[in-house]
Amino acid sequence: MQREERVLETALDAILQRVVDIKNSLQQLIFKIERESEHTDWPQYLDSFSVISAQIYTLQKLLKNEKTPILRNYLTLPLHLSAESDEQLMRATEARVPAFSHDFVPNMLRTKLDPEVEQRHNTHEAKAAQMNHETAMKHINIHNKVVKHVLDLVNQAREEWETETASRAGQSQTCSIHETQTLVAALGTGKGLRMMQGRAAAPIPRPSPTMTQPQSQIQTKAPTSIKTNIKAAAQIHPYSRK
Repeated sequence: MQREERVLETALDAILQRVVDIKNSLQQLIFKIERESEHTDWPQYLDSFSVISAQIYTLQKLLKNEKTPILRNYLTLPLHLSAESDEQLMRATEARVPAFSHDFVPNMLRTKLDPEVEQRHNTHEAKAAQMNHETAMKHINIHNKVVKHVLDLVNQAREEWETETASRAGQSQTCSIHETQTLVAALGTGKGLRMMQGRAAAPIPRPSPTMTQPQSQIQTKAPTSIKTNIKAAAQIHPYSRK
């Protein structure tokens, strides 16, 4: 009896660890969708789904292991019901269940589907049972046709992408990444350029003021229109005779 209890406890600890891993992955995915959706691309979502799928497969493999006892053979019964808050239960459920009261016991220890979910399930089963076999086969064929068409489109796009990738890989390289980076560094920061020594820089000719002066500003002497007649005064000799 003690051996069975020890095996059951070990199996429950392993199952609990796997469930915690799945819960953490789901929380990371929800946080990524709600907070980082603008900076997250589709491959990152696929990686998250792949991790969750692998964790679920590991949990199923653990449950189907020969050393894991069949849990359906064990019953879970509440030993104590109380409406008061339980700190240990709060830590175990991450504050989701404050107390193990009569309201939470049916949800926590439920072995069947929720009554509303079970009712919907029964409704769908009854509707499927009333359908004619020929009608059902017709719907199945239409569904298979649509799926096949979508699969053909995906395969065609994949073939085109692989062909384009192969053609790009077969093309000869016409440029060197290293040389391009060296040229960009030389143009941007002057890296790798050497100063010429032993040569004096040619003086830059400075433009003369007359060359730079606008033609309109050159002052020219305009010819005057006033005529002046200057007569020489008669020279009077001091010793002349009258």
